[in-house]
Amino acid sequence: MVFLTLASAFLGAAASALLIATSPGTAASASGLLILLLLGVLLLPVSLACLAIFVGAGFGEALVLGKDYPWETIILTAVLGPVALFVFVERREAGEERPIYALIVLGSGGHTKEMLLMMGNDFRESKSSHRRYLVSSGDTMSLKHLEAFEKNLQDTTDHPGTYDVQVVTRARRVHQSLLSTPISAIQSVVGIIPVLLSRPKQIAPGSPIDLPDVIFTNGPATGFFVGLVAHILRIFYLVPENRMLVLFIESWARVTSLSLTGKLLYYTGIADMFLVQHDNVANKYGVVNAGWLVLPPSRRTGEVVQ
Repeated sequence: MVFLTLASAFLGAAASALLIATSPGTAASASGLLILLLLGVLLLPVSLACLAIFVGAGFGEALVLGKDYPWETIILTAVLGPVALFVFVERREAGEERPIYALIVLGSGGHTKEMLLMMGNDFRESKSSHRRYLVSSGDTMSLKHLEAFEKNLQDTTDHPGTYDVQVVTRARRVHQSLLSTPISAIQSVVGIIPVLLSRPKQIAPGSPIDLPDVIFTNGPATGFFVGLVAHILRIFYLVPENRMLVLFIESWARVTSLSLTGKLLYYTGIADMFLVQHDNVANKYGVVNAGWLVLPPSRRTGEVVQ
């Protein structure tokens, strides 16, 4: 912060001295001061940036002229200050309104129930957020649970955001033979790719967000393949490296060891963040115990995870 403040002041002084020494016209003065003001305001808190540049410009004028400040420069500085402030405010508000796009992988049985409990406990309202749920084919129970969850959000929150649901082939059914798993897994991957890359219709036109910021999964086999596809897309720079970040939360039911999906994500290193909910599992694998995330925050034990 101190470095940026001093840099802004130095730039203000140097540019002001250069502009005055060469006796530029109004247009050149306006352009130079505007660039400096925008640079300082966008890098620093608005009050500190404006103060640094104004003081720097004043010193630059004094060094060159050694007498009264040129009124033209003073007037331009006074006019362009509010312009820079306006741009700063617009930029800050635009940043606050940046849509957050999350892909949530749901699984049959208790996986979906756990995921929705965790989401409900830590839900942060944002009218610009979007949730895309990925559900395996034939999983009607998960569809019913998520519809009830979303209806509750609509009824109880002011800014629930938007959501959509995508269905893909189940990567592996419960008790499915390992010999037939590769076939269903390939079919699942074929469906996962467009789910990751297609832009949700609910996101406003012109929005820069068209890829998931984060992928949440808590144990279903499909979650591993979603993470794998996202990892490959990032490795080959087909998507930005700060998109499709994989957050794995091991099921609360796993008290002593990881699930098969957890082991695959753990040993491949695909997950960008790996959380468990019990000390025994955390100590065994050297990962973070986030506590019982299925409980409200006030009743949890474990490491605090932002």
